[in-house]
Amino acid sequence: MNEKLKNEIKNEKKKLSRMTFGQKAEYIFEYYKFPIIVTLVVIILVVSVLKTLINNKPLGFYAMFLNGSGQEMSIGADELEKRFAEYAEIDGGKEKVVIDTTASFNPNVNSQYTIAQNAKITALFASHDLDAMVIDPGVFTYYALSGAFSDLREVLSEEEFRRYEEANKIYYIDGYIKEKMKSIEAGEIDAYSSESGRTEEKDKVDSDQTSGENIDSGKNDGDSEETLDEMEQFAADLMGKPDVVDREEFEVPDPEKMKDPIPVGIIVTDTKIISDGGFFAATVPVFGVPVVSDRKDIALKFLVFLEG
Repeated sequence: MNEKLKNEIKNEKKKLSRMTFGQKAEYIFEYYKFPIIVTLVVIILVVSVLKTLINNKPLGFYAMFLNGSGQEMSIGADELEKRFAEYAEIDGGKEKVVIDTTASFNPNVNSQYTIAQNAKITALFASHDLDAMVIDPGVFTYYALSGAFSDLREVLSEEEFRRYEEANKIYYIDGYIKEKMKSIEAGEIDAYSSESGRTEEKDKVDSDQTSGENIDSGKNDGDSEETLDEMEQFAADLMGKPDVVDREEFEVPDPEKMKDPIPVGIIVTDTKIISDGGFFAATVPVFGVPVVSDRKDIALKFLVFLEG
């Protein structure tokens, strides 16, 4: 180090020694602001890149608690994700675990939020990212009748299925109604007519058409509009109101009263995670495995994890 540089450093030290802390900070920033700004920008970029890399990790599991949040919740999603990753032996450094505990959706409410939530859930189904869902009975049935959940007989072992069945925890839907829903969505009015007590009217229309009788076109248009409205009502009656069902009013669906009982859900009210975490405090949680899931084995691990 040459003598000139030594003297400059010495003079700088003398100046700084006579300054207050605020003066020192102002002085340093004034003379070194460019390298300081560059350093800060580099740090911010590095942190941003690291966060992006972490968030863009491949998805190892995705579960959703739908309509399960409330003031009683005592376990956060981060804690659940960490605990389940350890339980299922998912490497958090390589794969991402997501457990959404705050999602809510009520098909009876028409709002921007409802539309956004439905779009989000639809996207998760379409991308095969959704592996497990825990939902209140009303909305669970809404999705189940649309064919969203796997038949548990194809997912669980015979021993596992029998254990839940003996505990009266299997949630059934009627496959007959599910097929009727498909018929209505496909616009098959005949299926609707026979179920809604319009058989006589249908027979009369068939008779009129066979005998070549003319039907007034204006009246026909009105009837068509009325029929569409009635079909929508019939669909709603079949599906039931997808409102959140109060726990006190809940009754386990009886497969003996169904034409084609299909087991699609497991009632998980008394599981340790649900009860200790304060989830679904006002209603009954039903666990289901989406048909589209590519990680059904991990979904079953999640079911056992909920049991504690």
